[in-house]
Amino acid sequence: MSAHVEVPSVVEWSPGRFTVELVFPAGSKGRAQQHHDVAWALAGVHGVEASTPWRVNPRWSVYEENWGNGERYGWQDVRRLSVVGSARALAGYLVALERVLGEVEALATRAVRVFGQWRRSIAAEAFLEWEDASTMRTRGRVFRADVLRALVRGLGAGERGVAARDASRPLWEQYEAVAGEVWAEGGGVDLVAVDERLVAAWLLRMLPEAGRQAVEEAERVVSVEAGRVGAERPFVGAQLELFPEVERSGRHGGAAVVVWPVVTAGRRVFASAA
Repeated sequence: MSAHVEVPSVVEWSPGRFTVELVFPAGSKGRAQQHHDVAWALAGVHGVEASTPWRVNPRWSVYEENWGNGERYGWQDVRRLSVVGSARALAGYLVALERVLGEVEALATRAVRVFGQWRRSIAAEAFLEWEDASTMRTRGRVFRADVLRALVRGLGAGERGVAARDASRPLWEQYEAVAGEVWAEGGGVDLVAVDERLVAAWLLRMLPEAGRQAVEEAERVVSVEAGRVGAERPFVGAQLELFPEVERSGRHGGAAVVVWPVVTAGRRVFASAA
């Protein structure tokens, strides 16, 4: 589906109800959980039900849990999310999810650019005295993750205020303020808007019978139209046979001529315009 979420398959769970298990393939577990949180927040907006699947620990046993190293039975798998809903609601949700994840990631990337501009400014010199390239790369990664988490928390919150920066603190401690800035500059993220063409494509995948019926109806319309055109052809041919002289006159000297009927003394003749 996209680089941020995968949709293995959509299954009809019960009549009129479909389910899908989303997979978040991000490189780090923390980033995958942030994508999971975006998908969770979006579920309520589009009228679908979401739940986090349980992942069983293969190393678990009663002995290990009670007398061994304390292995747990399992935990919630934040790299997956099960979503259930009607065909229309689920299709709209999947279309919106891909767009929202892309827009949120774009805002986080914009925040990293803001961080880079600050790092090269005079205001940052006092905070970078004990930093080197390695620690700044780490701070940049952590800063992006913090901004992304702040953006996810603000999804669906409506109007959000923009906090002013504090010049006495390094920017990596002010990720909330930067998240508010990029959110305001980008105009926020619309959680509701969907592309109806993409929704229709998802519906055809989920409802193949409906898609087949639509194709059959289109083929029937084409067949009826072809029959109508075929039925009109003899009539057109009969009309042309009323004026056979036109074709013969048009071959005069190999040049195209224009003829029209002229009535003279009750008799029809053809006069050439050439």
